[in-house]
Amino acid sequence: MKKRVLAAILAASLSALAFASCGGNTTTESSSDSSTGTESSSTDSTASTDGDTASDGTYQITMAYLGLAEQPDNAEVMQAISDLTMKELGVTFEGVQLGFGDYTEKLRLMLTGGDKLDIVFTFATQASAYVSQNLVINLLDWNGTNLMEEYGQGIVEAVGEEQAYGGQINGVLYGIPSQKEAMGTAGIVMRKDIVDELGIDYENWSTYEDLYDTFAQVHEAHPELNVVVGQNMVTKFYPFDNLNDNLGVLMMDDPDNLTLDVVNLFETDYYMNQAKTVNEWYNNGWVRLDAATTTETTQGLMKAGSAFCYFSPIKPGFLAQEEATTARELVTQVLYPEWDIINSSAINFVNWGIAHQCEDPVKAMQFLNFAFTSKEFNDLLNFGIEGKHYAKMDGSDVMITYPEGVDATNCGYHLAMGWANPNQFVGSVWEGNPEDVWQQYKDCNAASVWSKAYGFIPDTSATDVANMQTALTNVYNTYYKSIECGAVDPETIIPQMNSELYAAGLQEYMDEKQRQLDEWASANGVS
Repeated sequence: MKKRVLAAILAASLSALAFASCGGNTTTESSSDSSTGTESSSTDSTASTDGDTASDGTYQITMAYLGLAEQPDNAEVMQAISDLTMKELGVTFEGVQLGFGDYTEKLRLMLTGGDKLDIVFTFATQASAYVSQNLVINLLDWNGTNLMEEYGQGIVEAVGEEQAYGGQINGVLYGIPSQKEAMGTAGIVMRKDIVDELGIDYENWSTYEDLYDTFAQVHEAHPELNVVVGQNMVTKFYPFDNLNDNLGVLMMDDPDNLTLDVVNLFETDYYMNQAKTVNEWYNNGWVRLDAATTTETTQGLMKAGSAFCYFSPIKPGFLAQEEATTARELVTQVLYPEWDIINSSAINFVNWGIAHQCEDPVKAMQFLNFAFTSKEFNDLLNFGIEGKHYAKMDGSDVMITYPEGVDATNCGYHLAMGWANPNQFVGSVWEGNPEDVWQQYKDCNAASVWSKAYGFIPDTSATDVANMQTALTNVYNTYYKSIECGAVDPETIIPQMNSELYAAGLQEYMDEKQRQLDEWASANGVS
């Protein structure tokens, strides 16, 4: 991908209205044509176990998915989805909602304990382990059948060939990425009342260094405030492909000179310079003293009135989303616009695949194809039932909101997890978003700088590599929070961290990443 200018896109998106929930474009929903594979769903399948079928022999698709909170009307919505899949695919549906606090443990128990499970989500950081342990099916080769080629062409059309086949490790296509924004446009979020009060001119800011005078001004005028809140302020925005874990990266600070050379991030000038800047903020009293250990969110601190600003990736509709969350008028400014990068982890943050215990991978693949192309399915899963949990807005074929008499306090179903669902881009758009929000996402993704290693995901499953990764992660976790909130002297602590990382095997780990990357690049014609 070639870099394109983002200024016009971002200027429009930052002034757009709310992004309280996810929505989508007016893509036509899937029907029972050849691209969905629905006509063969009753014949092209393996034998099903009793637990997988209804009394009449109908196959049931069981799908695990993420949710932030329990939904009172969940059973009613799941039944509506089941009615839809029965009509379109000849299968019933059961959803299993998992929370963020325990999804890792519960999902692994489902995968290893023989639970009924067909469709599974996989975070990029888990992919290598899932593939090496054969917990997910290779969508390119299941018992000699290329499931993607035979039953997934609707997916390819919906997300593009590059993304459809991008979630691979050692030739195993473990899943298809959920459709969301993947770029990480850097931004600072500030209280508008203080910006207006002090006459802060922020429109020409582009780096952390540009913030110094304003931070000093705010601290003098409002010593009661934490000038800036947050934790990972050094790598909040980053000019590198983290190759899944920051332990050996590809630097991308010069977009015109991208390489495939794996280096130690913590020895780069970038990391030291950013750490020095944040450490100076901390020493000046501009960062809260417990920044490394607090569990309070940046939005929560802003809402409570104890913060002037925080950093966050910017996306279309972002400003109003933050205003709704913080209950304050805010202003934003893009920083480091040249660091809008996309790597494999960004695209494959959440991938959707088929669990190894699935009794009918053909039907499961047909369902995945449907899930990535059906507007009605994505609306049901994300927003619930039309007329009860959401209603169409007058004058628009795309926009939706709460029905009359319903709001966030009494709505029985509002998952609002479009970014983690299969394809929010084909769904409706929640009130407050720009109607073309999904096109804005796509434009921003296309305009970003794509890593030369896009499509590569390291395989860390070998025992010696996995042990090194664990040891290195333990060292990293000991230091990074205090470094990245500025609480320690980087010129002393970063070399100390590097010494311990190398003692724990960092060089060997990076060499293994480089070996795998070189093999991948050679096989894929990347240089």
